[in-house]
Amino acid sequence: MDARRLAIEAIEKIIDKKGFTHIVVNEYLNKFELSMEDKSFFTKLTYGTVENLLTITYLLEPYVGTKRQKNWLKYLLYISVYQLVYLKTPDYAVINEAVNIANIKDRAVGGFVNAVLRNFLRNPLREITGMDEINTLSIKYSYPAWLVAYLLKDYSYEDVENIFIEYSKVKKIAVRVNTLKITKEEALDILRNDGFNVEVSSFVQNGLVIDGNIQSNKLLKTGKIVIQDLSAQLVSEIVNPNRNDNVLDACSAPGGKASHLSAIMNNTGTIHACDIHQHKIKLMDKLFANNGNTNIKTQIVDARDLINHGLENSFDHVLADVPCSGFGVMGHKVDLKYHMNLDSIEEIKLLQQEILESTWPLVKKGGYYTYSTCTINKEENEEQIKNFLSERTDAEVVYEKTILPHIYGSDGFYICKIRKI
Repeated sequence: MDARRLAIEAIEKIIDKKGFTHIVVNEYLNKFELSMEDKSFFTKLTYGTVENLLTITYLLEPYVGTKRQKNWLKYLLYISVYQLVYLKTPDYAVINEAVNIANIKDRAVGGFVNAVLRNFLRNPLREITGMDEINTLSIKYSYPAWLVAYLLKDYSYEDVENIFIEYSKVKKIAVRVNTLKITKEEALDILRNDGFNVEVSSFVQNGLVIDGNIQSNKLLKTGKIVIQDLSAQLVSEIVNPNRNDNVLDACSAPGGKASHLSAIMNNTGTIHACDIHQHKIKLMDKLFANNGNTNIKTQIVDARDLINHGLENSFDHVLADVPCSGFGVMGHKVDLKYHMNLDSIEEIKLLQQEILESTWPLVKKGGYYTYSTCTINKEENEEQIKNFLSERTDAEVVYEKTILPHIYGSDGFYICKIRKI
């Protein structure tokens, strides 16, 4: 099966049927027999076209006319422009393959595809000029105008542009050294001996940043290192439970933070890791077993229902890494910016509020509640906490931090630790 034809189908599933890029791509990679080269090309073509969709649409607009095109034809042109502009694929190869695909689908449009792409190549790239700040950022970095305006409400133009620039970079892989199984120094020696370029993070205690593909590395497979973004690692470090504490991870899946908390506690005490999906509980159990975590108990339960289980004043620490819009992780969740909208954010804010209010009573007096999100908009973060605290006299903030992606080269995150007075 041709990688370009598969990419067209995959993009249609992602954009029109609101599929998740990583799930759709993995589905196609598992379903079809492709060479390693074609797998890499298909993945790059699908991710790259989705990530730059609005920019590609803008560049192509003068050459396609106003007539509405069939979805497959539209995406055929998009992947062709992506190859020409971003991958610098030879012109003849792109045009020949595009025309061949068009003729297979509908011989009547082969000439149209040929004419559009040749006309595109004859002219200089369309300049991004004559627009206001919002639309300039929208087209230049391929983010919906409503989302640009939404972020500009909270941050300066320079910050928003720097966030988008950071998202467009190819990120190195951040890992956490699992101190239950190996020391940071031992992991460093092994990785460097294996030929990896490794940087030691100054942002978190046991974070490393690796340049290269470590998926088949023995340290990863045996749970001695864990793929985890630096900002996510910071969350557990801020929770910072003592040995033998009783800890609740209220929205635990996929389990990375619970596993990290277990390492900090050196497998003492108890961590209750909760989620509402059976398949995620199974994945967490597998992760914890591989990482050597023996003090974690998993449970299928909605965080909002925990208050009905007789758990008031039970926990030294509650971690609520709540569902959020995910605007801090758009660098690797490239479809999120097209799937999210203002109504979705309002629904998420309500869910966050419900989780906050129902899990706060579970903290012991003198205990701590840590609220975190992987988003950067203040409505879900600072304002959510401000509203929560305005109704209480038994709470004080002891730590609060917003992490913007371009500051540390990590995911965008918000962390707030509150002490129960």
